[in-house]
Amino acid sequence: MEVVLLTIFLPFITSIASLFSASEKFKAWVVTLGTFLSALLATYIYLTVPTPPPDKPIIYGFPWIQAVGAGVEVRLSNFSLPMGVLVAWLIAAISLYSVKYMEGDYRPGWYWFFFGFFATSMLIIVYAENLWLLLVGWEGVGLASWALIGHWYRDEYDKWVGREERVAGVPYWWTPSKAGLRAILTVRFGDAFFLVAIALFYALVGTVSLSKLSGSEALRTLGVVPLLFFAMGPFTKSAQFPFHEWLLTAMTGPTSVSALIHAATMVKAGVYVLIVTTPIFLLVKGAELYFWVVTVVGVVTALAATLIALTAMEFKLVLAGSTAANLGIIAAAAGAAGLLGLHEERLLSTLLFFAFLHIVGHAVSKASLFMGFGAVIHEAGTRFIGEVGGLARHMKITAAAMALSMLSLVGIPPFVGYVTKDLALENVFEAGHVYHVEWLAPVLYVLLFITPIYGLRLIGLTFAHGREPEEVHEAPVLMWLPYTALAVATVALGVYFAAAVKFPLTEALVAVLAGFLTGFILYIWLPGFRSETLKPLWEALYRRFYLPILYDGVLPLLYTWLAKFIYLVFDRGLFDGLYHSVLPGVFGAASNWARRLATGYISMYVFYAVVGVFVILLLLVLL
Repeated sequence: MEVVLLTIFLPFITSIASLFSASEKFKAWVVTLGTFLSALLATYIYLTVPTPPPDKPIIYGFPWIQAVGAGVEVRLSNFSLPMGVLVAWLIAAISLYSVKYMEGDYRPGWYWFFFGFFATSMLIIVYAENLWLLLVGWEGVGLASWALIGHWYRDEYDKWVGREERVAGVPYWWTPSKAGLRAILTVRFGDAFFLVAIALFYALVGTVSLSKLSGSEALRTLGVVPLLFFAMGPFTKSAQFPFHEWLLTAMTGPTSVSALIHAATMVKAGVYVLIVTTPIFLLVKGAELYFWVVTVVGVVTALAATLIALTAMEFKLVLAGSTAANLGIIAAAAGAAGLLGLHEERLLSTLLFFAFLHIVGHAVSKASLFMGFGAVIHEAGTRFIGEVGGLARHMKITAAAMALSMLSLVGIPPFVGYVTKDLALENVFEAGHVYHVEWLAPVLYVLLFITPIYGLRLIGLTFAHGREPEEVHEAPVLMWLPYTALAVATVALGVYFAAAVKFPLTEALVAVLAGFLTGFILYIWLPGFRSETLKPLWEALYRRFYLPILYDGVLPLLYTWLAKFIYLVFDRGLFDGLYHSVLPGVFGAASNWARRLATGYISMYVFYAVVGVFVILLLLVLL
C-alpha cells in the first residue's frame, strides 16, 4: 500500500518542493527526479506483484469519507499494473525532455508545479479502486490541463493554433489562454454528468468501489440513462466526437505538455475508465445500447479526426487529429468488447485487453512524435507545414526517430502500432459481424487507408521535401534522447507483441498497405500532392467541418441571448420588479389608504371601535 501511494504522490511531493527554490534548474531536476523514482517504483510493483485474475484484483486501502462511501483504496489489476508502468515512464521521459525544452521559460515555477500535479492526478486515476478517489484524480488532470495548455498566458502569435483569420465572422485562431479555457469548459460539461452517474451508483448500490460494483445484482435495476451519463465523462475527457475540438486547440501549450496530454495522461484517462468499467456494466438493463453508443461514437470520432489530420497545416495539429482518431479506435474497441461480452462473457477479459493494448501502442509512438516535432518547431522556428522542409539533412537523428514512430502510428508491421491497432479493430470488425451491422467494415477500411497518407504527408513535407532553412541543427541530446528511445521501443515492443501474433494478409492490412503506397507516391516520391478539384472538400476538412463556428460562434451567442433573457425576465423583471417595484408599491398604496383613516377626530375613532365590535359579534354568531 505504502509503495503504491509513494508511486502516485512522489511527482506531486517534488513539485511542491520545487516551489521553495528560485532556481529554474532545481525546479526542473527535482520534479524530473520525482517522476523517475515514481517510474522505478511502478516497475517494481509490476515485477513483484503477481498479475491477479481479471475478476480478482488486489486491493489495499483505508476509509476516508465514510458518509459517502469514499476510501483511499488502490487497485492492482491486469490493467492498472501495466498502465501504471506506461504512464509513469512516459511522464519521466517527457519530464527529461522538458528540462531542455523549457529552459529559459518565463514561467518555470508554474510549469513544473503543475507538471508534477498532473502526473500524480493521472496515477490516481490508474490505481484508484474507489470512484470517489478516481474523481479526485479526474478533476486534478482537468485543472492541470487548463494550467498547462494556457501556460504561455501572454498569448504570443507563435504559440497560437490557427492563423489570424475569420470564417463566417468567427475567429479561427486560438490563443493559449482561450484554448485552456476551452479545454476545461468542455471537460467540465461532461464531468457534471459523470458526477451525477457516480452519485446514482452510490444511491442504488451503496458503494462506488469498482470490485463491489462488479457483479452487484442491484445494478440490474439501474437502467441505461445513468450509463450514458457516466459515458459523458470519458467522452469529453478523451475528446470523442463532437467534443474533440478542445483537444485540437490544446496545441497552444508547450510541446512537452502536448506529449503529456496526448500520450499517456488526460485523454487516455477517459478510454481507460471505459475499459475497466465495461465488466461492471454488463449486468445493467440496456447495456447493449450503451455499448453501441460507445462503439459508434468511437468509430465516428476516428474517421472525422483522421480526415482532419489529413488536411491540417500545423505539425502538432496533424498529431492532435491522429490522437483523437486513435482514442476513437480504443473507445470503439472497448464498446465492441462489451457487445461481444454480452454474447460470450468468458471472452470479455481478452477482448478488453486488446483494446487496452492500443493505449500502449499509441502512447509510445505518439509521445515520441510530439517530442520530435516539438524539436522541429524549436529548431526551425515555425509551427506550419510547408514553411520549412528537407530537414532530414540537418536533423538526421530526429528524422530517423520520427520515421520509425510514424510507421508505428499508422500501423505498418511489425511496429507495435500495427499489432495493437489490428487487435483493437478486430473487436469492432467482429462486433459488426455478430450484430450484422454492415456499414462498420467499410468505414474502418476507409479509416485504415487514409491513416498512412496523413502520416507520410507529415514526414515527407517536413523531412524529405520543401524549402530548407539556412541554419537548423540537431536538437540537444536531452531532447532527442527520450523520443529516440521511444522510437526504438516501437520496434522492440512490436517484435515482442508480434511473437505470439500471426500476420495474415487480411483486408485490413491490404487497406493499410494501399494507403501507405498512395502516401509514399504522393508525399515521399513526389514533392507533395495538390488538386484544385478536391479543393472544396479539402477546405471543409481543413476548417474542421466548420464546427468551431458552432462552438465559438453560435453556442456563445445563444448562451449570451439566454443570459440576457434570464436577466431581463427574471432578474430585472421578476426579482427586481417584485422586490423593488411591486411590493414597495403595494405597501405604499396600503399605507396611503391607512393614513386616510387616521383623521384625528375622536368621534371617528369611536365609530371605528363600534363597527369593529359589531363585526366581531357577527362573526361569533355565524361561526
